[in-house]
Amino acid sequence: MGPTGVGKSTFINLVSNSDLRVSDSLVSCTDRIEISKPFELDGKEVTLVDTPGFDDTSKSESDILNVVCEFMASEYSQGRLLHGILYLYRISDNRVSGVAARNLRFYRELCGPAALANSIIVTNMWGLVDATMGSAREEELKTKPAFFRPALEHGARVLRHDGTAASAQSILRPLVNSKPCVLQIQRELVDQGRAVYETVAGETLLEDLARAQQKHAQEIEQLEGDLQDALSQKDEEGQRELEEERARIQAEQAKLEAEKQKLMQLQIVAATRKAAQVQAQATEHAHAHAAARGAQIENTVTVSPPPKAPADEEGNGAPYEAEGSVGCFGLSRLIRGSVHAKA
Repeated sequence: MGPTGVGKSTFINLVSNSDLRVSDSLVSCTDRIEISKPFELDGKEVTLVDTPGFDDTSKSESDILNVVCEFMASEYSQGRLLHGILYLYRISDNRVSGVAARNLRFYRELCGPAALANSIIVTNMWGLVDATMGSAREEELKTKPAFFRPALEHGARVLRHDGTAASAQSILRPLVNSKPCVLQIQRELVDQGRAVYETVAGETLLEDLARAQQKHAQEIEQLEGDLQDALSQKDEEGQRELEEERARIQAEQAKLEAEKQKLMQLQIVAATRKAAQVQAQATEHAHAHAAARGAQIENTVTVSPPPKAPADEEGNGAPYEAEGSVGCFGLSRLIRGSVHAKA
């Protein structure tokens, strides 16, 4: 995982001898999940998965989240677990941009606290920065709550990649030899049956969209005031520029609303299929239990007419239940329980 242009595909090609598309610009070449060629490391067959960044140039963040969720849910529902997550970060970046911070946050939320111990943050592109400056930058990233620190507190590690195959192999070894893990997003989608927007990552994206919409609303409110001033001053050129800016922001607002609606409607096929299987199994189990319960009643319960009780002193008989029999009230309770289970 990691932002666009951080070197994910390059890392995979280097260590697996694959030929995934590599970008030489800020335009993303990975807009879908890509799988490396299987390769051997320490006697084990390894496959790497390349995911698009959440700053992809050809897809929206909702689209990227859907792509990642679909793959994760599909793998988990078929019993295939990941051994870990690599998150790549350019140490040559002199500041953590909003895009980088957002990608870091999605990495943490997709993994979840329990699975972060199966993740490694890989700092790369050390050749593009002074070693002393890079080390100081790395230390700051490790200690700031907004950057690497939350992941490190849950067991993630930071390792450096020097651009060689040997370095890439040494980074992979701890994960290859670790126990497989279940990511938070997989539990949310498959085990808990949540929709994408109900997951932690989905909720975060909705919050981001809501904040952007609020910002645009404030900008339009300001523009409306400026437009009134331009009208009163008969500033036609200023009025035209303000109207163009208002139209641009309104278009952005419409785009954000469409993005929000798309996110709310996302359905993960693998998770839906798994939920249907679980429901079918539960129904089958309930029917089997009801049938077994009915057979038990038929085979073990005998309803006998209550024998006549000895007359009392006044000669009146009092019905009672003989030992070992079940009265009608008891049987009705069993029947009702059986029918309820079957329904």
